[in-house]
Amino acid sequence: MKELLVFGDEDFAQGNFRRLLTRRSGWVTRSTNLNGIVARRVLPDVTLVNITRREGREVDRLTGALAAKQDSSKTPGYVIFISHRSRNRTEFLRYLKRFPSPDRIQVYFSPSEGVIEAAVKAIGPTLDVLKASLSKAIEPDRPQPSMLDKMQKVLDTTKDLRSDRGNLSAKLISDLYEIPTTQLARWLGKTKQTLFKTPDADSVQAGLEYFERIARLRVAMSDADFRKWLRTANPLLDDKTPLELIFSGKRAR
Repeated sequence: MKELLVFGDEDFAQGNFRRLLTRRSGWVTRSTNLNGIVARRVLPDVTLVNITRREGREVDRLTGALAAKQDSSKTPGYVIFISHRSRNRTEFLRYLKRFPSPDRIQVYFSPSEGVIEAAVKAIGPTLDVLKASLSKAIEPDRPQPSMLDKMQKVLDTTKDLRSDRGNLSAKLISDLYEIPTTQLARWLGKTKQTLFKTPDADSVQAGLEYFERIARLRVAMSDADFRKWLRTANPLLDDKTPLELIFSGKRAR
C-alpha cells in the first residue's frame, strides 16, 4: 500500500481530488499541516503540496521541513508542488535547491486534477522498483549508508570525465554533452586548437568544473536521460533548456 500525504487548504485536501485518489487501488490518502510534517519520522511515498495561498516565509518553513525529512528518510519519498498563481521562479528554484534528492521533486503551475492524478499514478511503478531495491540493499548486519557514502558516490559519477592524470578533459565532457569541441572552446575563451592539443590543460580546469558539477546529476539518471534533460525546456528556467542557459552565460575566465 502506498501513502499519499496531501498538504494544502482544507477544500484542496478534503475535496474531489482526494476522493478521486482514495478510490485508486493500492493508495491510502491523508491530509496534514506543517506540524504534521515536522512530527513525521519519514516522508510518505508522495507528498502533494498546494502552495497557491502560501506566502514567502511559510513556503520557506515548509520547504525546509520537507527537505530535512527527505534527507533523513530511508524511503524514496516524492514531493509534488502545485501553485495556481504565478510565482517568482528564481525564488522558487532557491527553495528547491534545499532538497538532497531534487530528482524526486516535481512542480506544476495551474495543473488540472487530471494532470496531477496522472503524475501520482506515473510515480507508482518507480516507487515499487525503488522500494524493492532498498529492501535488498539494506542488510541488518551492515552499517547504514552515511552522508560521506553519498558524497563519494556523487564524485565517482564524474570519474569518466577525467584524463589519466586526474584533470577534467574537454574532449570527454564534449562527448558526454554531445556538443562540438569548438562550441566548448568558445565558452571557455580558448581556441579550438588549444583544446584539441591539450584537452585536460590546467588552464581550462576552472571552466570545465561547471560542466562536471552539472554532470553529477548522472548519479540519479542514465547518460541518455542526462542528455535528454539538457535539451528539454524547463519551466523553472523560463522555458529554456539547461544547455541554452549554460551557453547563454558569461564565458569562463
